[in-house]
Amino acid sequence: MEKEITPRNEPEILRAKGRMFATWCNENARKPYGKKIHIALELAQQAYEVCGLSYQEGLNAIDRFPPDRFTWICDDGGDAKECVKVRDDQTGIIVTWPHWRG
Repeated sequence: MEKEITPRNEPEILRAKGRMFATWCNENARKPYGKKIHIALELAQQAYEVCGLSYQEGLNAIDRFPPDRFTWICDDGGDAKECVKVRDDQTGIIVTWPHWRG
């Protein structure tokens, strides 16, 4: 009896990966940043740019451009390849996160 292999790009699997990725982003973009401050800064820069907001690079600007301004979510509706989204918690803008490829 042959074992059936499940493709890795099925919608349920992509969404499960998307939920894990969104959780990872949220954990790394929240205070205290600790040893992963460089990840928080990178996520912040990408989030500000994706949402069309201005951003200033560098650790000295983290108080004015905080990474925890954003929340990453996994949208279970629509295209599974674009299920990861980022929400600007100040403006309510939600956009597809282009840096996730499932």
